[in-house]
Amino acid sequence: MKVRFLASDLDGTLLTTEKTITPYTQEVLIEEQKRGITIILASGRPLYSILPYAEQLELQRFGGFIISFNGSLVWDCAEGKAIKKQAIPLSLIPELVAAIGSEFRIHGYKGNNIVVQGKPDEHSLYISRANKMPLIETNDFAETITEPQHKCIVTGAPRKLWHLEKRLQKQFEADFSICRSESFLLEIMPKGIDKADALRELLERVGGETKELLCLGDGYNDLNMMRLAGVSCATQNAKKQVKQAATFVTKSNDRDGVALAVEKYVTL
Repeated sequence: MKVRFLASDLDGTLLTTEKTITPYTQEVLIEEQKRGITIILASGRPLYSILPYAEQLELQRFGGFIISFNGSLVWDCAEGKAIKKQAIPLSLIPELVAAIGSEFRIHGYKGNNIVVQGKPDEHSLYISRANKMPLIETNDFAETITEPQHKCIVTGAPRKLWHLEKRLQKQFEADFSICRSESFLLEIMPKGIDKADALRELLERVGGETKELLCLGDGYNDLNMMRLAGVSCATQNAKKQVKQAATFVTKSNDRDGVALAVEKYVTL
């Protein structure tokens, strides 16, 4: 079956370590869109920090899509509007903050800013830089957050965060979907949210099939969409589990891995 849809993660996959799309990769992806391929940018990032990359790849012109917050918000680039929105209700935020405690940092979104409970740690600064969104420090996260959240982020030491993840999954089983994108970063979304589910729903909406989908990723939150796709590709820098789940492995994100994979498996 010919590939008609290309879904790519951003950080560690499409983007270099410097958070850029190389000119070569940009050229390849624009050429593929001219041939009829639909590009879907699938990331845990907020929409605000994905849109510049969508503009660089001309997704509005070619009718591409953005899956942001791991699937909590899906954006139609051609129409310039959200076609799916799901959020954590404000009523659950105080209970979540209490369950996390003061040992970790919880982050949320307010406008185009990132709110962090307590003094920002090194991971808070990483999130801020990567998304180009300023930090707002607060001692009362639940009070500062004024709108339902598409996603909350918790940062901390990897081993301690692993134990927190298990505890939160048990305590909030009916309320949240929880996953890792990095060892130090825990992502909390509304129940049922996942990149793979968002992709499946989007394909149904546009009349596509999963066997026509090529997925590219590197992180733990890419695993399910890799398993969903007809063909999947992990970058050389991907987590071990992601490489094992992928159909094949391409070069790293700093060596045009996405472009090389597309040329090999899409440009036939």
